[in-house]
Amino acid sequence: MVVEFANPFRVEGSWFKGNLHAHTKRSDGDLEPAELVKRYADAGYHFLAITDHNKLTLLESDESYGMLLIAGEEVDVGVSETGFGFHFVIIGIEREWEAPEGISHRDVHPQALIDEVRSQGGEAILCHPYWSQLTVHDMLSFDGYIAIEIFNTSCHHAIGKGLSTTHWDDLLLRGRFVWGVAVDDAHFHFGEYRPVDICGAWVAVKCKQLTKDDVMESLRNGLFYSSTGPQIEDVRIEGDCISIVTSPVKTITFVSDNGKGRKWTAPKGSTITEAHYKLRGDERFIRIECMDCDGNLAWTNPMRVIAG
Repeated sequence: MVVEFANPFRVEGSWFKGNLHAHTKRSDGDLEPAELVKRYADAGYHFLAITDHNKLTLLESDESYGMLLIAGEEVDVGVSETGFGFHFVIIGIEREWEAPEGISHRDVHPQALIDEVRSQGGEAILCHPYWSQLTVHDMLSFDGYIAIEIFNTSCHHAIGKGLSTTHWDDLLLRGRFVWGVAVDDAHFHFGEYRPVDICGAWVAVKCKQLTKDDVMESLRNGLFYSSTGPQIEDVRIEGDCISIVTSPVKTITFVSDNGKGRKWTAPKGSTITEAHYKLRGDERFIRIECMDCDGNLAWTNPMRVIAG
């Protein structure tokens, strides 16, 4: 058998931490753009995409606080099976996206948006599928998006619909191998019983240098993992065995299709830092999910198993 995996632990480069979905006062966020950037820089992030709704927010270089800022916006287009619109984060774009003159956003098919973004050298990420009540038929009705948001901090804290890994598995089961990203969808919204929605999730990207081109290329190629807390330190594939090394966690799960895979759980009062899985050979995909003692999660990108 052959396991196809974009393994960031086997390529040269350095790790860079970033958030790909954030809002400011230019749309519905509560922080000025420069203040938002500063908070992420102070929290140890290396890059950030400000993605205000239907608006391209650009900052001067002296407002970057040493971070790489990737141009982007959040756009809603089309109509899903349940009557809601599709939200996309578009990043690495050169100009603000606008619907064709005389056409509403709801009348724009998602494929037209994705194709336009890619023609600019940018990429599209499908936002918060659980929050948007998307079906697998919705997500299969267009192509060319590089990832879906498998975790969204704002959706998680606001209404408990931030985790979309079931939607991801539905796509993977059907052969649609898109990456999974954890994002904040930061608005700086919080309350007495709602934690603040910034600096809670990230992608850890492996690339040679902290430049827009290098980060975008690594995102396209799946050379990253996503997290809300745990660190993934290594992933190895040797023959029919997949191994992972992590920071201390409570569980490590090898997620696959239809009863396959395996979950490792640390004994009560302890943690684990490694696990392995012996492939049967008939899995359609494998992805690894780790959870620490506080419920924080980390995810690898998926591996495609091809029977030999």
